[in-house]
Amino acid sequence: MHHLYALLARIALSLVFAAEGWDRLGAAGTGLPMLMAASQLVTALALLAGAWTRPAALLLAALTLVPGLVLPGTGAPQQAIDLFWSLLLGGGLVLLAAHGPGDFSFDAWRRDRGARSDDPHMTPGGAL
Repeated sequence: MHHLYALLARIALSLVFAAEGWDRLGAAGTGLPMLMAASQLVTALALLAGAWTRPAALLLAALTLVPGLVLPGTGAPQQAIDLFWSLLLGGGLVLLAAHGPGDFSFDAWRRDRGARSDDPHMTPGGAL
C-alpha cells in the first residue's frame, strides 16, 4: 500500500512544480530565468514518471528551500506564507527522496528489468 502513497505523493508534488515551471517558462525571457524554469519543468516531469526520482526530488527541494532560507525577507506576511510553503514542499520532496519512488515508477521498472537480466536461464533473446 505504501507504493500507492508514493505514487500519489509524486503526482501531487510534480503537478505543483510542473504548473509553476510552466508559468515561469512563459514569463521568462532568456538566459538564467529560462534555464531555471525549464529545469524545474523537466525535473517535475521526471518526478511524475518516477524516473531518477531521488535526484529529481533533491534538485527540486534545493530549488525550493535554498531561496526561501537564504534570501532575506522584509517581514511582510506574504513572505512568511511563501517561506512556510517552501518548507512544506521541500520537506515533502526530501521525504520522497528518502523513501523512494515506489513500485509504480520508471525506476522500479528499470530495477526489475535489471534483476531479470541476471537470471542464468535467460538468453539475450528472451526466455528459453
